[in-house]
Amino acid sequence: MRTLPIIATSNGGTASSMWEATCSVRMQFRAMRTITLLFTFAAVLLSRAQNTGTLRLLVDPGHNFEFIVDKKFRMQQREIKLTEGLHDMSLWAPERMVVDTMVFVVADRTSDLVVRLPFSPEYVTYRKEIARYQQKKRWTRAAPLLVLAGGLTWTAVSAMQYGKAKDVLDADRENYTINADPRAIEALKAETIPAANKELKNARTQVYLASGFSVVSAAAAWYFIHRTNTWQRPLFEDKQKVKFDGLAWMPGRDGGLFMAGLTINLSK
Repeated sequence: MRTLPIIATSNGGTASSMWEATCSVRMQFRAMRTITLLFTFAAVLLSRAQNTGTLRLLVDPGHNFEFIVDKKFRMQQREIKLTEGLHDMSLWAPERMVVDTMVFVVADRTSDLVVRLPFSPEYVTYRKEIARYQQKKRWTRAAPLLVLAGGLTWTAVSAMQYGKAKDVLDADRENYTINADPRAIEALKAETIPAANKELKNARTQVYLASGFSVVSAAAAWYFIHRTNTWQRPLFEDKQKVKFDGLAWMPGRDGGLFMAGLTINLSK
């Protein structure tokens, strides 16, 4: 006797039940796979959000420093959140050297980066040049003024001596007019009055010399002061800034800005 397989029945037989069971298993598998993917994606996002740490920058000077993170992002702030791991930091401030360092950021922790930016060699040289320039300019102006002050003092002293010599001569002449003693008159005429007259001439000559010296000193002082105003003041070329600018990405509200550093000296 031969047994034939059952293919279908009118009231929902065995083949229909197997098909429904298979579809149900597939739908459950798809649902489980979708849920697993959603959970995996959420876990990745959560892990990325949690794997960041805070880096606090304690930099000298602390008011105008800038830094570039990983050779890409240029910023100017005291705290920054970075992903966990090793990061490259380049720090710079005006008149200071660029300092490159590596920093390791730990997730969910605040780390301190303490850096003192040394003065650049160009700035040290500039400070020495500006000190020499100011000292030379100060002495170039002060020396003629000191000479002028000496000339004015000489003129004033000579004028006082001239006034005293004139008073002495006037007194001798008056004494010669009113004196009745022949010997005294002869002495006044032969010795006293000529000596006083000679003293007066010497005092007058001193006044002329001192006045001329003062005029020349005043002209020299004006010339040197005017000349120093045309001297070119030493200029500071911050080569470290040119090095720091380089190429960096500046993040902003509208996305960001790709920067290229270029310095042009307009004074030449």
